[in-house]
Amino acid sequence: MRGILYAQLKLLVRNPATFLLMTGICILFAIFLGNTGSNTGYVPVYSEMGEEKTEQVIEYLQETDTQSFEQNEKAEVVRAVREGDAIAGLYLYDDHYELLVATKAPTFPILEQNVQKAFGRYLQEERLLESDKINAHEVINQLEEPMFIVETKTFFGEDSFVYDPQLQVIFGFAVFFVIYTIAFNVLQITVAREQGIWDRFILSPVKKWEMYLGILSYAFVLGYIQVVIVFSVFKYGFGVDFHGGFGEALVVLIPYVLSIVSLSVFIVGVSKNIQTFQGLISLLAVSLAMIGGSYWPIEIVSNKILLALSKIDPITYIMEGLKSVTVYGQSLTEVMYPVSILLLMSVIMIGLGINIMERRE
Repeated sequence: MRGILYAQLKLLVRNPATFLLMTGICILFAIFLGNTGSNTGYVPVYSEMGEEKTEQVIEYLQETDTQSFEQNEKAEVVRAVREGDAIAGLYLYDDHYELLVATKAPTFPILEQNVQKAFGRYLQEERLLESDKINAHEVINQLEEPMFIVETKTFFGEDSFVYDPQLQVIFGFAVFFVIYTIAFNVLQITVAREQGIWDRFILSPVKKWEMYLGILSYAFVLGYIQVVIVFSVFKYGFGVDFHGGFGEALVVLIPYVLSIVSLSVFIVGVSKNIQTFQGLISLLAVSLAMIGGSYWPIEIVSNKILLALSKIDPITYIMEGLKSVTVYGQSLTEVMYPVSILLLMSVIMIGLGINIMERRE
């Protein structure tokens, strides 16, 4: 097994072009589609209110912790929006507000909701303070106390969800492109069979399970390294916020990469030749990405057939796990459900794949 793994690594060192190309394409797609290089969370604020009232409204806005609000001159607000440095500009007046936008980004509805909530809270407190018939400060304190007890459950399948466009794109394309990297390394089993190399292995002292383990371990390690590189580039290179769950995300990736290795083994088993494998993996990769929420959040899908198909899609569960430990701030113990499903898929698919290959010999 060590010899096979060592030989595969030497081949990678001699010709790393394919691996680097797939990793680079994944990063480029995420940059352009996720607007990672621009400050989409920055919102400049121009105010015609008093200084104290302006600070109060901005304080309420900052509590949302989804955008960064900073007071500026009107000309600077217009410039930032026009040149794409800000998601939108905010004009504050005593009795209303205005939002200045060039194009509506995916996060604009969240911004609009946050501004409406913060400014509505400000107006409510102003009306209470102007009233002489009630104790305004007491009422304000009561309003700030929680009125409901909220029980939080898994977000999978719920109507409302938290949407982070940058992480959605990064996660989606990373788990999509790694399918090709893993699959075309597992394909070496078929290549070895067609070229007669597999028969030489069988006649050598190397055991068959060592041959399988060597090739599959190499595919697993290479796929995992690719995703780690992609995540690290965005975290440390572009400063993308993983909400404190970067390490947990890397752990959650392990069962997913294992499941894709197992899926590739299964496809190798049912494929008669290399051309069949290439056609199947291309079709499956795109289909799994679309159904599992790689291109768009699965939470916005309402078609019952697609939702039913997503239950057998490994991308569905890795996207749920990654979002859980990052956007939702959950611990690893709280994402055991998607992790367990991925591990179960891995066992079933690799068992079926190897069994089919052995029957065909």
